[in-house]
Amino acid sequence: MTDDSEERYEDQMEELTRIVDQIGRSDCPIDELESKVKRAAELIKSLRKRLRDTEMTVKEVLADLQPDAAAGKEED
Repeated sequence: MTDDSEERYEDQMEELTRIVDQIGRSDCPIDELESKVKRAAELIKSLRKRLRDTEMTVKEVLADLQPDAAAGKEED
């Protein structure tokens, strides 16, 4: 398995969806259940972190643009 931070967000979501589907089926072997739940929890933590990091980056970029936008209005 690769480091979660190196995987694409979409790939992690696909893996999480597969795990949730497998866990939800009645034929999911009980011997695999613990490892699947642990992996799902790892993926959820990683996905949440990436969403928070992305949100912060977007807010920073927009905040950096705010003074420029205000200056542009003053010039009109």
